[in-house]
Amino acid sequence: MIAFLAASGLCVLAAVFMLCWPLLRARAKAPAPERLSGVLVIALLPVAATGAYLWLSHGSWRHLQSNAPPNALTHWQNAVAENPQDLLAWLQLGQAYTQVEQFALAIHAYDRANQVANGTNAAALAGIGEALLLAGDPSNSDRAAQLFERALVIDPQSPKALFYSALQAAQAGKIQLARDRFATMLSLNPPESIRGLLQQQIGMLDAELAHAKPDPATAISLTIDLDPALAARLPAGGSLFVFVRNPAGGAPLAVKRLTVQFPQQITLSAADSMLPSNKLKPGQSVQVVARLSRGGAPTGQSGDLFGEINYQAGKSGSRELKINQISP
Repeated sequence: MIAFLAASGLCVLAAVFMLCWPLLRARAKAPAPERLSGVLVIALLPVAATGAYLWLSHGSWRHLQSNAPPNALTHWQNAVAENPQDLLAWLQLGQAYTQVEQFALAIHAYDRANQVANGTNAAALAGIGEALLLAGDPSNSDRAAQLFERALVIDPQSPKALFYSALQAAQAGKIQLARDRFATMLSLNPPESIRGLLQQQIGMLDAELAHAKPDPATAISLTIDLDPALAARLPAGGSLFVFVRNPAGGAPLAVKRLTVQFPQQITLSAADSMLPSNKLKPGQSVQVVARLSRGGAPTGQSGDLFGEINYQAGKSGSRELKINQISP
C-alpha cells in the first residue's frame, strides 16, 4: 500500500509541477516570499495527493470498503469466480489489484465491472482511467481522459474522475476546467484537511487564470487545424505545442501546450512569454509554429508534424495556422 501511495504521489507531483511551473516562471522576478511560496506549494502537494487519494479510495467509496476482508485480493478473486455478474465484487477486485500495483489486472477487473453494468458505472470507468495513468505509459493519457469524462457524464460528482481529470486539465493548460473540477470536489464535503488543500489548489488556479489573460496589444489569435492529408500520421499520445519566435533567432517569445484536437482556437500574447526579459512587443513581426510532438516533449524531432505562419502581434487579427508539413 505504501509503494502504491508513493507511486500515486509521484504521478501527481509530475502533473502538479507542470501546473505550478507557469506560476514560478512568471514570477521569476517576484519578491523572495512569493517565489518561496511557489516552491513550498510544489513540495507540499505530493503529501496532499496522498491525502486526497486516501479520501477518494476510502471515504467516497466507503460502501465498497466496509466489508472488505483482511485478504481482500483472494476474497474478491473467489467472489467473481463464484458469481461473474457480481458488480460490487469486480469493483472491489479492481481496487485490490490497484493497491498492489497490478495495473493490467486492475484494468481487466474494472472492465469486467463495466461490462456487467453495461457501461453505466462511473466507478468502473474512473477505475480503468486511474489504473491506466498509474501504469505510467504516457500514451494512455488520452484514453484515461475520455474514461473520466464518460464517468462524469454518468456521475458528475465522481470524486476520482473529478480529481484525475482536474490534474489532466491543469497539465493541458485548461485552467478554468481544472478549477471547476476542484471546486466541485470541494462541494462534496471532504475531510477538513483535504478541504484546505483543495482551497489552496483553487487559489493557485485563480492566480494562474488572472495571470493568463491575453494582452490585447500583443495578441496572436489563431485557429489551429490539421491538413486532412496528414490525419493518418497523427501520433498516438503526442502533444501539441505552439511557439512564437523572433525570426532573428533566440529563445521562443511565447509558448503554449495544448491538447491534440482540431480545429481549436487559441490566443497567445506577452502573458505567455517564457522570460520577463524576452516578451512579445506590440506590433512585433514574429513566426508562429504549431508542432505535434510524438514524444510529448517540446523539442522537435524528425517525423513531427508542424505548420508555421508569419504574424504581426496585436495587428494581424484572426488567422488560420494549418499543420501541413513533416519535419525532415
